[in-house]
Formats: sequence, structure tokens, C-alpha cells
Amino acid sequence: MKKNVLLFLVALFFATAANAQADVTVGPKLGYQASKLSFKKEDVKGSLDNDMNFGIFVRFNFRNFVLQPELLYSYQNSSQKLNNLSLPVLFGYKLVDGKNFMMRANAGPVAYFTVGDHKPTQRKLNMGGAVGLGVDIWRFTLDINYSLGLTNVFGDLVGSAKAKQNIFTTTLGFKLRY
Repeated sequence: MKKNVLLFLVALFFATAANAQADVTVGPKLGYQASKLSFKKEDVKGSLDNDMNFGIFVRFNFRNFVLQPELLYSYQNSSQKLNNLSLPVLFGYKLVDGKNFMMRANAGPVAYFTVGDHKPTQRKLNMGGAVGLGVDIWRFTLDINYSLGLTNVFGDLVGSAKAKQNIFTTTLGFKLRY
């Protein structure tokens, strides 16, 4: 089942890319994630020190709609020490679309693949659903997403803790192809 989901997402990505009658944008992203949204200086600093992510995004623009798959590596140096490769596939609608400014609303599935050292009871694949807003100004893109974990990080083991990856992710990207 896990491999089928991954294969479906990869196939969807490449099928869309091959047949796209769209403007395509690609670029790097850098950001941080947190389990709660806070604007307090010490909370943001703690997230910047411990919960970073980086990766790439591809965006297909179809008139008022966007398809934005991403590949992000996330590491958490906090108490959980959980490293992930995440593959969000965000479907969006352009709320505002100007020459050098765009605002969009996004939603879509997210697959989290645990990498590196992890507890034997942790699942290697977790699924989530993300919603968020994005803003583009010139070549810069800022995305704020909330991902609701749909699977238990520790699987269905008897006596295992019930924990899901519910996280806010904030990323700043740069569009290499404009």
C-alpha cells in the first residue's frame, strides 16, 4: 500500500510535467517548521535553531490554478530528533494574479518519509494533508502551510503513543525560471 501511494504520487507528478500546457517555475526553498504557530521572538528563534527544512519546488501555472509538488528535507534537533523527506503535492487557486505579485490558497496530500536514525517503533512513511497560503513577490515565494497528520508516527503497536505530525511549515523560495 505504501509503495502504491508513492508510485501514484510520482506518476502523477511526471504525467503532469510531461503533458503540461502551463508555465513552469522551479526553484530552491528554505524554511522552518513548528508544532504551534507563534510570533514570539524566542519561539521563532528556537524553531530557526532546531527545526529547519530545505529543498526544491516545481510549480505548474494553469490560468487560475497551480500544481506545486515539492521535495523538502526537514530535520528537528528538538526533543523528537525526527528527520524527514516530505513530498507535498499542493493544488492551488490564484486569489490575486498580478505581474509581480500573486497570492494563492493551497491544499493537498503530504507524504513524510523518515530518514536517518529513528526509533524502531516509528513508521517510515506517514501521510498528512496540508492547507495554506502563498505569496509571490517578483521572484520570491513565501508559503505558510499547516499539515494535519493522518497516520500515527508510531504505527498501531499496542501501548504505543498516539502521535501525528501536525506541523506549521514556513518556507521562502526563489524562482529560478520566471
